[in-house]
Amino acid sequence: MLKKRLWLVIYTALLAFLSVFIFFKIQERDLIIQLNNHNLSLDAYHVVLKKPLTIEEFEDKIDQDQKLPSLQIHFQSPKKNTTYFFGTGDFAAPPMISGSFFPAGDFKSDVSVMVVGKDWKNKLYTPKDQSYLEHHGHYYPVLGIMGDKYRSDLDRQLFILPSTSVRKKLLANHFRIIVDGKQKLTSSQLKAALPLDKVSRLKSKKLFVSQGSWTVTHWAEVLGLLVVAIGFILGTVLWRLLARQRYHEARFLQKTSQTFIFEEWCYYALFSGVGLIFGLIAGMIIFNMYDYLLLLLFVGSIFIVANLYLIIRLNSLVKREV
Repeated sequence: MLKKRLWLVIYTALLAFLSVFIFFKIQERDLIIQLNNHNLSLDAYHVVLKKPLTIEEFEDKIDQDQKLPSLQIHFQSPKKNTTYFFGTGDFAAPPMISGSFFPAGDFKSDVSVMVVGKDWKNKLYTPKDQSYLEHHGHYYPVLGIMGDKYRSDLDRQLFILPSTSVRKKLLANHFRIIVDGKQKLTSSQLKAALPLDKVSRLKSKKLFVSQGSWTVTHWAEVLGLLVVAIGFILGTVLWRLLARQRYHEARFLQKTSQTFIFEEWCYYALFSGVGLIFGLIAGMIIFNMYDYLLLLLFVGSIFIVANLYLIIRLNSLVKREV
């Protein structure tokens, strides 16, 4: 009899494996979206200053406000691939192929330095141990090369940490200023720290979801998760249909209705649970994910709902067959 129920182990293992794959694709797509957006999150702010400030004055005002979380600030040039960068605290750094990103807490450089996207790698000049990039007639020391195994707009970017003398001359107002917090950042925090004329989300929101994010870019993954959820319920429905014959056998053996329901639920919970564990382990070995929390919450919730649904349906079966 147990062999006839082992199908549930294989069935739930496949659904769990599919769940891992879908969440892996979600994280992969999220990463590409962020890299295409200069490594900025969807909660970044576009700010416009009320009065002229040099980049140094702008940075000083940020440093003076102790309530602000760790930030990355992009002063984006009209030339789309050039950004003057500033960071505070443990700011979010992009993935690096080689070298290093700008060091946290060390933005007072006497020499302007660069971090470049991987598309610039073959244009670097490396006479000895230090690489340089010629940009608008100047040779900039290059600290590192940004990029990932995925293609993204970050590959074409130039991030510049200007020297102290340059920061004193460059007006922040001449740039598109983007501020992004590693933790939650509010517009009121920015208004308290800076003389701002305008603060707006970099990505507008509609129906509580960032435009161009989940509702558009993750529709296939959401559909996949819906298929997985329906698959779990269909497996429960099939178990319930097969349980009808076992109920007649239980009555012949003079088992009580409560005993029958309890045994059916135990077997279902055991076999489906074992299948989930096998499927999750196999998926986690094959697909490298950086966060498993949402995956485990999704699978755990579906498991609980499926078990509750089975108990309700078994009670209905017993009442109808009495």
